[in-house]
Amino acid sequence: MKREEMKQKVARELKHIPHIKGNLEQNLFRSGYNAMRRHDLAENSATPPSVSFGKVLEQVRKTNPSFLPIYDRDFFPDV
Repeated sequence: MKREEMKQKVARELKHIPHIKGNLEQNLFRSGYNAMRRHDLAENSATPPSVSFGKVLEQVRKTNPSFLPIYDRDFFPDV
């Protein structure tokens, strides 16, 4: 997958994980998804979004077990 194509794909997916002013944890989660998703797509362009989402959620919950991200459950149905 080309870099620009990946950038656009991840930008579309991030619309399903809202940026919330004043919610640092949510915004860090979003940032982590951005990085993880690009990494996953670079390794395998067929990686489903929910796989990347799950990896980031697992990382965040190591430091904050009670973290509940705000996201579009229809877009990430397997989480």
